[in-house]
Amino acid sequence: MLSIEPSTILMIELLSLEHKQAGYQIEVGLTRNVGYERCMLTIDEFTYEQLNALGPFSGERMRLSLYPKWDPYRNSYYSTLIIMNKAFSETLYFACSEYYVSQLLKLKQQDYPQVEAEAEAERVVQTRRSSKNSERRLRRKKSRRIGRVALQCIIFVCLVLVLPLRMDGQLIDSADALKDPEQVASSEQIEPILSLPLVPSAQMLLSHSQQDEPTPEPSEPPQEQTTQYEEIALTGNKYEYSLPKGYVALSFDDGPSKYTKEIVDILVEHEVAATFLFVGNKVAHNVEAVKYANEHQMSIGSHSWDHSKMTDNGDEENRNNLIKANQALEQVIQSPITVFRPPYGAINNKLAAKVTEQQMNVLLWNRDSEDWKVKSPEDILQYVHHSDPSGGVYLFHEKKITVEALPAIIKYFQEKNMKFVIFK
Repeated sequence: MLSIEPSTILMIELLSLEHKQAGYQIEVGLTRNVGYERCMLTIDEFTYEQLNALGPFSGERMRLSLYPKWDPYRNSYYSTLIIMNKAFSETLYFACSEYYVSQLLKLKQQDYPQVEAEAEAERVVQTRRSSKNSERRLRRKKSRRIGRVALQCIIFVCLVLVLPLRMDGQLIDSADALKDPEQVASSEQIEPILSLPLVPSAQMLLSHSQQDEPTPEPSEPPQEQTTQYEEIALTGNKYEYSLPKGYVALSFDDGPSKYTKEIVDILVEHEVAATFLFVGNKVAHNVEAVKYANEHQMSIGSHSWDHSKMTDNGDEENRNNLIKANQALEQVIQSPITVFRPPYGAINNKLAAKVTEQQMNVLLWNRDSEDWKVKSPEDILQYVHHSDPSGGVYLFHEKKITVEALPAIIKYFQEKNMKFVIFK
């Protein structure tokens, strides 16, 4: 069973913006794998003005992205601020400075092994160069393609020169080659030559000079299997958030639904598995969907009883909420529920304590597809293709467009040689 290193920051929330005599600061709430804390983060004037322009704010939860990106067209960094309340969620974009990016890195490096920290810092520094390097790679690929086409043309010319040859190795006069085939060779001799592909490989040409040897099948170099998956056992009350390099996890929220079985079928077809976080009050209307996922070795966890923001509830209300959801699921799958994902990712120490009382562990995510608000499968694929899958815990929902995008998502991860994991 796979074991993973402790995570660093799981979530960063913007609590306040402050312009003091000493400079510009933001107060942030940090959700870590071992708890929650507040701290002040120094930022520059440019980033402060960009964030301030998104206001005014009126008490909503505001989640800052931990992964600013480089925009090669505008020659600047940008990031996102997700504003959430019970009724809606909105993603706002803002430009930010390299100094702001470095401050986020410092936060994350506090718990990283030193090698990991240096690697991530180097990755951010290299972001600007990557766009130029990608252009160079495209030019090199184009040159290689032109070279392959030229080689194929040379091989084709060789084939034309080979055609006047008899199967027994004797030459046919070039004038005779234009005569009726029956006058120069039997149909049995000519047919094997005419059945060659238009652009044969050199190996196939060689096979005609060695008729008594079988033609070897072209073979691909052996590749690492990517269709197997492993299990990760969550321990303690840590909010497991990231995976080792080379691993990826698919998770689906807000089921069970009419799409559950279809999602499971796609996963099984591609020989991978996922973690399903089910809402308790939906189970009674979708019992067969829960059974189907469990029977096909999917991991099943709780997403609360009613998908309410549980950090707004009292301790006893949360206790009853967790118990009801677990009872609904355990009656169907006949095994304990040990994984819990809080609705909206809202977690605090009090809720985490109640989760621990129920013998469960919190599971969050670090790759949010936001498939609940996009308009097409292509939008989801666009996000997947522009995120680094290595170490990613992907958040999806049981929606029609997600189902449509899922086969391409799995294929993309497999092409990247990712190993799939589920959580227990």
